[in-house]
Amino acid sequence: MIKDKKVKYMRKSLAVIAFTGIGLSLCSLQADAQFFDRLKEKASKAVTAVEEAESHVQSAEEKVSDSGLATKGEPSLEGGPADSLIAFTQCAGLPIENVVVGTPGNYEFQQGFSVEERSGFVDRIPSSVSNDCILPSIVSGQAIYMEVDEQKFEALGSANDWEMQCVRSDNPRAGALGQDEPKTEYPSRVNYLSPKDYHLHCGHNVAHAEECSEGSNSDRSSAWDKNLDERGKKMLSVFGNSSTLAPKIGEKLYCQYYNKRSRKSLFAFEYLRRR
Repeated sequence: MIKDKKVKYMRKSLAVIAFTGIGLSLCSLQADAQFFDRLKEKASKAVTAVEEAESHVQSAEEKVSDSGLATKGEPSLEGGPADSLIAFTQCAGLPIENVVVGTPGNYEFQQGFSVEERSGFVDRIPSSVSNDCILPSIVSGQAIYMEVDEQKFEALGSANDWEMQCVRSDNPRAGALGQDEPKTEYPSRVNYLSPKDYHLHCGHNVAHAEECSEGSNSDRSSAWDKNLDERGKKMLSVFGNSSTLAPKIGEKLYCQYYNKRSRKSLFAFEYLRRR
């Protein structure tokens, strides 16, 4: 009898131990599951953080590109166009003066206690030509202002005699872009800036723009036209277009303002075309 009771007691004890072990195993499995869930959650958060960081980097790179600063892998304009490119250009021999590199944008000027805003030619950097007619290099978004003798320029031919020719700097023998690209994709005009863009309203905050006048845009344009007439000068300007046809890192173009009658160019320049 006592033996049977002992046997029963031992069976109950073993059952308790077994159930306890199963319980512990289940708890352990639940703990492992919770542990892996936490790992999964942390991994998901880490992936999200990396994606957000990459998004911020991309956004910063786009802002840098938009600001006119160089982006990674972009071709360099340092040193100007290669001698092999300059060799394609035969200068017309007409002196180019008052060369200024800048950016079309907005500026402010003071009117008593109030501050007003106008559009114009800002961020100016005085410059000059090299090799007789090679203008400074620019990037998309920049413009070049220049002046030439009006009578001598008109003597070289009419507007129909001139055309802007642009080639890819790394493959000039492939031909002018105008053969397979619309003129809106490269600098085809020489009158991008208007007189009022160059002749700013007095009281402005733009460096290297000493001459100014009061009045409306029309008034300032008339004032600068009069200034040019009195000096016998003609203003010309080119703008570095951006283009969706450009590769992601940009590409260098070499452009010359070519006279079909004389087969000579008034000027040439290299620019970095960006998207």
